[in-house]
Amino acid sequence: MSLIVLTGTTGYIGQNLTKFYDFKSKKNKSISLRFQNWYKMMPQETETIIHLAAINQNPQDSAFDEEYFRVNTELTAKLFRYFMSSKAKTFIFISTTALADKQLTHITEASAVQPTDPFLKSKYDAEQFIQKQELPAGKRAIILRVAPLYGRETKSILHNTFIHCKTFPWFYGALDAKHSFCHIDNLTEIIYRITENPEFASGIYNVADEEPIDSIQFVNWMAEVLEKKASIYKVPRGLLNLIAKLGNVFQWSFNTQKLFEKSQSRIVNCNKIKDTLQLEKMPVNTQAAVLKTIEYYNSIKI
Repeated sequence: MSLIVLTGTTGYIGQNLTKFYDFKSKKNKSISLRFQNWYKMMPQETETIIHLAAINQNPQDSAFDEEYFRVNTELTAKLFRYFMSSKAKTFIFISTTALADKQLTHITEASAVQPTDPFLKSKYDAEQFIQKQELPAGKRAIILRVAPLYGRETKSILHNTFIHCKTFPWFYGALDAKHSFCHIDNLTEIIYRITENPEFASGIYNVADEEPIDSIQFVNWMAEVLEKKASIYKVPRGLLNLIAKLGNVFQWSFNTQKLFEKSQSRIVNCNKIKDTLQLEKMPVNTQAAVLKTIEYYNSIKI
């Protein structure tokens, strides 16, 4: 039986992917890159390396800027060099759709990239390193750009909306913005199908739920789960602009940047990976996944 090696299994994706492979009775092993001689721990029968280990984005702490590149870029390069010299056939690297230019509303694999902070730059540098290597025959390198994750046992970006709407009305009913997210079960299922499909080709692929979510839709789904009436106000865009500008002056949490994020759509196109895997739709239904996540949010202590 072929062996799958995973790095970063203490992280959210790693924990879920390990459970998924165990459920599928697929032989897998966790390797920590924190050890200096990690390469000596690599089993000779390794067929697939799934690289999840990374320092996650923390824009409030600039002290670790160099660590982003040491871990996210340099360690990825070292692991990929090992892969190139080993008998392993598949290397999967997890990246992010956040690399795409923030001004873009529709994102494909060919979209312009604009890494705006050390985390994104380190991820993009790792992508570039992988793509520049000449792969020997029989090897493939796959980069998965994943939309913002959500699901059980993680609070995610959607959690902020949930917290707000448990106490306050949703004031942004006048904003018609949609955002793509990725449920953890969609990602684990897609990774599994890639590792099971030897014909899946090298390259960059977007991964997201089938349907983007707009905030009004989310608030209505939340009301359905909580069994209460949705409270949505259509505050005029002009008034929101004024409040956002005041937020810049008085350093409020709501400012022009926050308003841009709430009003700008970010829709991720996954046609490439669906076509390659011969899928009509992504494996997990968006509405069902969001409703389950809202139920989870409601079950935990806030």
